[in-house]
Amino acid sequence: MQNEQFKGGKNMFNETYKLLNGVEIPLLGLGTWLLDDEQAATAVRDAVSLGYRHVDTAQAYMNEAGIGEGIRSCGVAREELFITTKVAAETKTYEEVTKSIDESLTKMGLDYIDLLIIHSPQPWTEFREENRYFEENKEAWKAMEDAYKAGKVKAIGLSNFLQDDIENILSSCEIKPMVNQILAHVSNTPLELIEFCQKNDILVEAYSPIAHGAVLDNKEVKVIADKYGVSVAQLCLRYDIQLGLAVIPKTANPDHMRINAELDFVINDGDMEILKNVEPIQDYGEHSYFPVFGGKLK
Repeated sequence: MQNEQFKGGKNMFNETYKLLNGVEIPLLGLGTWLLDDEQAATAVRDAVSLGYRHVDTAQAYMNEAGIGEGIRSCGVAREELFITTKVAAETKTYEEVTKSIDESLTKMGLDYIDLLIIHSPQPWTEFREENRYFEENKEAWKAMEDAYKAGKVKAIGLSNFLQDDIENILSSCEIKPMVNQILAHVSNTPLELIEFCQKNDILVEAYSPIAHGAVLDNKEVKVIADKYGVSVAQLCLRYDIQLGLAVIPKTANPDHMRINAELDFVINDGDMEILKNVEPIQDYGEHSYFPVFGGKLK
């Protein structure tokens, strides 16, 4: 199931990974967290004009309407695009999840969603705390399976799920999760979780693959990037891809979008080992308040 070693030309746009059910997902996507509707619509148009075909949003981003506007006005047919959205972390009952899927379709003006993900195993205010929401996640998953069978979504997956969270779903599901979207970047790579997912044919997608910029000033990483004649951001993206991950760098800057797709180099094994062992980031700057970066929302 592992994607073949990327051997493409100058960009990543034609590189895809085949999910468990045969659906192909582009390995490079556009992240849209913290963009409002207007910014999101512009970002989609800019990205698609450069060659991007994979766009990642979420109910919690409050920009699904803007994403839909970008899709309709980007000049590329809907079926050529791969659109991901996520069920809000707080939405855990069958009825709520079902309703939220219909709301996402309506907001984006779409007949179907390519990939639907549970945004988090727990509500953000209880992220990684004692209550694991195992039964609630099974109920949410059932609603997603039914949306999948109804053709509303083409693939279903998870986000921020740890191994036991995933095992909980695998223990009773009819349709296996196809994706787990997690925080994975140089200086914070959960290798055991990645290995577990890959053994279970679950594609790992990396959000914040450049650590929201927090890794850009790391001198050790900069030395390796210079060796390959690339930016730290490009090195970080390539690192995740060589681990067998899809990457979803978030940007509204067309220059960054273009540079993020220019990954036509291979990091050697020795440098990959160094990058796996870079000292963990302690501070994600202005984003540190968010639970996935170690903060607490109360």
